[in-house]
Amino acid sequence: MQIDATTLSDLEIFRSPDGSEGLFQLIDRTSSQLGRKALRGRMAHPSSDLRELRRTQDAVRFLLRNPDLVCLPQGGLEGVDRYLRSTIEIAQRFPLSQRVEYAWMKLRYRDILKELQDGVGQTVALFEHLAKLGQSIADRAPPGLIRGLVTELQRAAQTVSGRRPTSRNLLNVDRAYRGEDRALIRQGLLAVAELDALNAMALSTAALGWTLPELMESDSFLLDAESVVHPFVKTPVPNPVRLSGGEPMIFLTGPNMGGKTTYLRSAALVVFLAQLGMGVPAKKARLTPVEALFTSLNPSDNLKAGLSYFLSEVMRVKAAATLLAEGRRAFVLFDEVFKGTNVKDALEATAEVILGFAKSRRSGSVFSSHLADLVDVLAANPHIRFCCFDADIVNGSPLYGYRLSEGASDKRFGLLLLQQARIPELLARIVA
Repeated sequence: MQIDATTLSDLEIFRSPDGSEGLFQLIDRTSSQLGRKALRGRMAHPSSDLRELRRTQDAVRFLLRNPDLVCLPQGGLEGVDRYLRSTIEIAQRFPLSQRVEYAWMKLRYRDILKELQDGVGQTVALFEHLAKLGQSIADRAPPGLIRGLVTELQRAAQTVSGRRPTSRNLLNVDRAYRGEDRALIRQGLLAVAELDALNAMALSTAALGWTLPELMESDSFLLDAESVVHPFVKTPVPNPVRLSGGEPMIFLTGPNMGGKTTYLRSAALVVFLAQLGMGVPAKKARLTPVEALFTSLNPSDNLKAGLSYFLSEVMRVKAAATLLAEGRRAFVLFDEVFKGTNVKDALEATAEVILGFAKSRRSGSVFSSHLADLVDVLAANPHIRFCCFDADIVNGSPLYGYRLSEGASDKRFGLLLLQQARIPELLARIVA
């Protein structure tokens, strides 16, 4: 699935704008650095292949049923990985015997010999453990993806165990491990890293109470999720997300701080996590996988590139429109598009873009806006749903319910929030 740096940032996948932890840190329950790297790779490149996603879901389901199965020794993978990357070169000494060569190394290069002994020992110990792990997994009739990873693990374990290191043949075993056997051993490590990453996805799905979605095969777009929440909100209010090929566009209105942006992020994360092959923060969900996930929630100007705020918005719209014009299946989310220009231009430009995007049946879009005047312009289009987050004024203060409802909202609390910040009082004190 195509997902660009802006979207990864908007959704706080790896890091929040304030520098705090992102979604990756929430999901990361890996036991190794290699597993962590594998998980990060999956999250940087979600899949859009339905068959691959179903294989991943089957693997996650298996690990959900066996939560304590994947147990890795602390630092074991990293130790062997470092050993395989060692640049120490031991030339073959002919016609010296292995025993004489070992004695020579022990006399002249004791530190190097100790490093090689430790590396060989770590490799043997790790793959003895992994051979048992692989057999334990194989005994439970794992699904295809995990079965393939176990096969890679077992091939490497058999290769390692086929060479029994002693003081007499240690250097030859080292030459083999870091030479002819290196690629196979390394492949075994990577297979274990993938198991570690998949296990983290399963552990997170269980610990966070998420649900594995139903992945659909269809020419038209579908996203139907119940009780969707954002995982970073401490006391979230669940809401539905429903889009289909017949109604692929949501026009979302509501006052500032009413929940629109959080809703956009929540909907996007359902698609993102589903296309990792793991659980999603919803009670129930079904969707068609997309080829691209695209957001524009917080555009900014770029002085070095000569882009104003408004031109940055225009370029994001162009990038999204290109996806749809090329027939790519995409899920597109815009928050307050064209707020970098005057109201008249924003109204006209937003209406044109929304009506254009609403033509796509293969893709889904959500546009949030304060421009309630657009409702009359868009109302005649049967492919656009109008939803809102409304609010009331109680005792002079806004009261937000954070509940999605059908229809549009024309509530504006900007002036009220200005008054609550006592800005008018400060302005009155300014002396000419």
